[in-house]
Amino acid sequence: MTILLTTSLRPSQRTRTFCNDLAACCAAFSTFTRGKTSLAYLFEYARFKNSSKLWIVHSRFGGPSLIECYEVGGTNPLASLLIKRVQLLRELTVKSPKSTRHRPLALIPPEGGDLLQLYECLKKVLDGNALPESGAKATELRLELSRGTPEIFFVDSVSKLPCGPAIYLKSFRCGL
Repeated sequence: MTILLTTSLRPSQRTRTFCNDLAACCAAFSTFTRGKTSLAYLFEYARFKNSSKLWIVHSRFGGPSLIECYEVGGTNPLASLLIKRVQLLRELTVKSPKSTRHRPLALIPPEGGDLLQLYECLKKVLDGNALPESGAKATELRLELSRGTPEIFFVDSVSKLPCGPAIYLKSFRCGL
């Protein structure tokens, strides 16, 4: 089972690239080009593709601004991640030399207790799509706190270099 990623109705090119970067970093994500597709059709398509979750990435001022995470079949979002800014894979100065597209995703517990709520929220929205610990070859989802701002990074477990976009959050809501 995967998480189906799609965009809002009129996404910017940066938001489309962000979705493609997420899909390229691990096997947990797959993308769908939305166009004018309704929300009801998106849920049906996700069910058809055996996706357990649907993530909709919204745009504002030319970049990704919000990720709404839905359970397939549910009408209310499980969580909302309000994005401050993102760093796309092409903008990272150092990145993993190997492709990690077919590797599993491992959600790494944070070292400090400040990010425990975000960790639990991500565990809920990733559900069975993330391993509890890093394997030999996996994409690690790491959480860090910088100047009070939560940051999400995708790191190659072998080379320890970034292999996906960096997401800097303003805030998040879980269990709406």
